[in-house]
Amino acid sequence: MDGPRASSQRDPRPDDPTRIGRYRIESKIGEGGMGAVYLGRDEAGHLVAVKVVRAELAGDRTFLARFHDEAANAQRVASFCTAQVLEHGEDRGLAYMVTEYIDGPSLLEHVSEKGALSPGMLHGVAVGVAAALVAIHSAGLVHRDLKPSNVLLSISGPRVIDFGIARALDMASSHTRTGQVVGTPGWIAPEQITTQQVTPAVDVFAWGCLVAYAASGRNPFGQGSFQLLAARAVHADPEVGDLPPSLSGLVQAALRKDPGARPSARDLLLALVGGAGEAAVPTELGESWTAVVGGPGGTSRDVPAPPPPAPPPPPVPVPATRPGHEHPAERPTEREYAVPPPVLPTAPGRGDRPSRRTAFIASTVAGVLVAGAVAGGIYYLTRPSEKAKNTAAQAAAFPSEPLLVRIDTAPGWPKTCHADIGLYTPGKPAVQTLAGGSPCDVLPERSPDGRLIAFTRSDGGASEAWVMNADGSGPRKVTDIAGGRVTWSPDGKHLAYMGRQGDTKQIFAIGLRDRKVTQLTDDASVKDDPMWSSTGRLVFWSKRDGVEQIYTLDPDRPGAPWTRLTKDGVRSVDPEWSPDGSKIAFARGTPDDGTIWTMSADGSGPRAVTTGGRHDMDPAWSADGRWICYVRGAVEDPVIHAVRADGTGDQVITPAGRAFGHPNWS
Repeated sequence: MDGPRASSQRDPRPDDPTRIGRYRIESKIGEGGMGAVYLGRDEAGHLVAVKVVRAELAGDRTFLARFHDEAANAQRVASFCTAQVLEHGEDRGLAYMVTEYIDGPSLLEHVSEKGALSPGMLHGVAVGVAAALVAIHSAGLVHRDLKPSNVLLSISGPRVIDFGIARALDMASSHTRTGQVVGTPGWIAPEQITTQQVTPAVDVFAWGCLVAYAASGRNPFGQGSFQLLAARAVHADPEVGDLPPSLSGLVQAALRKDPGARPSARDLLLALVGGAGEAAVPTELGESWTAVVGGPGGTSRDVPAPPPPAPPPPPVPVPATRPGHEHPAERPTEREYAVPPPVLPTAPGRGDRPSRRTAFIASTVAGVLVAGAVAGGIYYLTRPSEKAKNTAAQAAAFPSEPLLVRIDTAPGWPKTCHADIGLYTPGKPAVQTLAGGSPCDVLPERSPDGRLIAFTRSDGGASEAWVMNADGSGPRKVTDIAGGRVTWSPDGKHLAYMGRQGDTKQIFAIGLRDRKVTQLTDDASVKDDPMWSSTGRLVFWSKRDGVEQIYTLDPDRPGAPWTRLTKDGVRSVDPEWSPDGSKIAFARGTPDDGTIWTMSADGSGPRAVTTGGRHDMDPAWSADGRWICYVRGAVEDPVIHAVRADGTGDQVITPAGRAFGHPNWS
């Protein structure tokens, strides 16, 4: 057989496939939770790893749909310090996913055979895995099953694998193992064990476990049964051993029980390279990765470890996450191997992406500078200012302001509406009704000065824009509308809304005093959800270019060209400006799989804020712009969550048994 041969590789057997899709199968590499892994070659002779779903899962159409969705999501992840997902499909009844082939032992194999890593190799693994997590999280994904067997030590540096299938396996497990925790003992976070919300913080916890293991050869929660290790992860302090000063504080912070108190992967990476900026990264990594690993028999040479960077300030703890729509922890996944993929295109106007190199330094520098291949575009992450770094390190405290909410007084939404407008303070048992009665009152929006509330009232099929005082007094009708929300101008003197012109909905603005109406759009596309920013622009979604995308317009120039902000062809709706007008939160994806994202006012820097959700929608910013509340779950049974704008601290903020929707915070 040509090419490198993995240590676990075996010759094919009569029952193994000889070809899957366009790939010739040469040998079987291994098996795991999803199925078998084969070494294959494409038409050009490149080695690939072909992961084939086992028969009992291949017959589950729900699992297959999720499997293909997750494989497509994984293809968006930049291949820096990860194993790139190249293709997925079905052939002759076999569902499969194709990844790069990476030659080299896993961290588990290396430590098992040779013991703990030297200081130089340890720092290289810590940096490389953190860089991989930055890429994975920036694509809106969570690995969920990071562990030593999912980190390969290739000649080009550490590579994280198996980040594209854990959620699909979770769905399959939820059908057959209801009530059980599925995961790898010793590596899953406390919130996975207690079946709370899964966020990127679970990967940071696993990073802490993994680095401690690489430094000592021991798991920080010891050995034993799943039940014993799970109990220690939830209740006991980790034993991290004698870590270098450059890693000790970071590992301890990563292993905090409260997911909201852990640093983000980006925080880890910046701290590991000393906070000195991108120019310092090549030198740092050159000193860190000092082993040449060609497989289990590879050799290594040590050099002194780099000087320790100053540890970041510890994040401020936030209230513990409360149970909401829950996600069981993941089952173990199998080992993955891989070969370099084709170079991805760069985003227009973002400069050329450097060619792929085999050196670990180049791979990880790119991992620092490039957050991920998000929906076909590579987005550059600049180093934050010192002030921004300090702000990010200090976790934002939970806001004390109450929310305006839609209160469902009877079931039936959205087919039939029985809803009032109320004021709810998170953590309080009661809600204050501001507008109630037989009409359907929804979509409350505070005026810029906080003295008035605009909302949509429906009665007998007709929709109207109404305004009332902040205490619920003085309700009055403003105008007839075509449904949807109304939004305030920055000076509080106008409302924008959806109205009809013939058979098409258009965006209009009306003066509250003179009732003068201005038509702002005149095209034939489907559009909705206008939102006025504090800087004077309107954002909304439209199907003008096919699927729902987000656009802005200048309301002072009716009929002027729109600016399209989202350009990746993924459904994007529910846009909401941050209080200062610098960012937009929005719901991205299909209704069943939507997540909350943010981007800058010009459309740059899109990033996922929530992960692993079901129908995340209706985002709204806190008054300080540091938290976002949103609705998760089936539309007829909504639950309001809140999450920091950096994606940490996700928690349920409405009481069980109450159906609240349409939150408005600022």
